[in-house]
Amino acid sequence: MSAIYNERAYAKVNLGLRVLQKREDGFHPVKTIFHKINLFDDITLKISDSNNLKVKIFGNEEYIGSNVDLMEKACILFSDKTNIYFDIEIKIDKKIPFQAGLGGGSSDCATVLLTLNKHFNNVLTKAELLKIALMLGSDVPFFITGFDAAYGEGRGELLKEAEGVSYPIVILKKKGSLVSTKEAFKKLDERKCISSSFPSWPLKLELWKNNLVNDFDIIQPIRAEDEFKKLSSNASFDSTCGSGSCQFLVFESDKQLNNFLSLRCSYEMLVTKLRKSTLH
Repeated sequence: MSAIYNERAYAKVNLGLRVLQKREDGFHPVKTIFHKINLFDDITLKISDSNNLKVKIFGNEEYIGSNVDLMEKACILFSDKTNIYFDIEIKIDKKIPFQAGLGGGSSDCATVLLTLNKHFNNVLTKAELLKIALMLGSDVPFFITGFDAAYGEGRGELLKEAEGVSYPIVILKKKGSLVSTKEAFKKLDERKCISSSFPSWPLKLELWKNNLVNDFDIIQPIRAEDEFKKLSSNASFDSTCGSGSCQFLVFESDKQLNNFLSLRCSYEMLVTKLRKSTLH
């Protein structure tokens, strides 16, 4: 038996991100609000019965190079956990920028896990899927939950659904700027003072600037540039996407967004929205 699935893997931003002292296991506890945005990768999956596990992935070669794709790792872990073998072809139309802090790789592999589980009649519970997700990355459990917005603690796996908002946003990317998550956390380890304060979720946009802090802001060169400062002064809120390298600007209305879009900008720009949640 074979089946074809067409899925969307949505990106996310972090509305506030506090990074605490590295634990003995090498991971950093965090406090954050994950929020999906209306930017996504299109993924087509063809799953067929097989006596062996076979994984083919098309469309991600430019980003992965010689490394093992997280989507392939997701297939391997799913097969190991369920003792189910299958032949899977994954075609991805990549729209989420790579190494940008938008969770593209995490969302892609979570989408593969969820689709495999759907294909095999929900053989794994949500709790079992979340355990596999955490083996793939700290952001992956958020994408397994189905939440559009959530408080995240621990490594990011302790999640509580939050109410979402639907403000327009602009993603800014400086050409050639890539940030390795590992290197970004390494830079934060050099800090002298580490704060653990994190507010309750302020739904009103005017409260964000004074309440939502991303610790990775301080290591983003783009934020020191005069052009970025000028552009961000025309938004209601700005922050780093995850650990970087992209930045995002939030606008209270389409009118404010349109005024911004009339400005000259040398950065690559993506216009989208925060996804409005319906609480589960």
